[in-house]
Amino acid sequence: MAGKTARKPVQARSEATKARILEVARHHFAERGFEAANTRDIANDADASHAMIRYHFGTKDNLWREAVADMFQRLRKELGFENGTPPELNTINGYREFLRRYIYYCARHPEHARIMISESVRGGERLHWMVENFIQPGHAVYAGPTKKHMDNGDLPSAWHPSLIFMITSICQMPFVLAAEAQELYGVDMLSDSAIEAHIDSVLAFLLRDPSRMRSDWPALPDWLTN
Repeated sequence: MAGKTARKPVQARSEATKARILEVARHHFAERGFEAANTRDIANDADASHAMIRYHFGTKDNLWREAVADMFQRLRKELGFENGTPPELNTINGYREFLRRYIYYCARHPEHARIMISESVRGGERLHWMVENFIQPGHAVYAGPTKKHMDNGDLPSAWHPSLIFMITSICQMPFVLAAEAQELYGVDMLSDSAIEAHIDSVLAFLLRDPSRMRSDWPALPDWLTN
């Protein structure tokens, strides 16, 4: 019994270290790309030894794959897609809530889009693996509801790939380019007020929700408002 009790804290620490390595690895792969990312730097920033990375993941390629798999698992969880297509996605209010959750996910995890852009630019086996295992199954979850809302006139009638990439881009890009937004507009795109302003704007653009200017939207620079 004492041996089992002693193993639990050790196992918990090991799992916590593994989770921390995955989180740090995602940021390194997002900022540097796969080739330039260094496992020793990842270990150092994760407050772990390089031996721990070899123990848990073996190679840099396996580390990348586990970090990406964990990333998509978190996406499914935060969007409520763990058990397939949520029935409420077929209603326009449910689709509106899906967009809201997705925008908050993009704001919390801009490294997701950066990894996707990096791998899409390079192409190759890693991108194929992501598409086959995560992206295509993920798109299939909301393809039916998206088509339904297009047919009903609630979404713009457009070529499906174009609409999906437009939705993805409009939700992601302000957070991927948060540093530029700070320099250009003096706005912290990761603040709650900016995220809510972006949600209002996306819903107005995609779902034709009534346009509105709220007093709690972040202030804009004089050169834009004068």
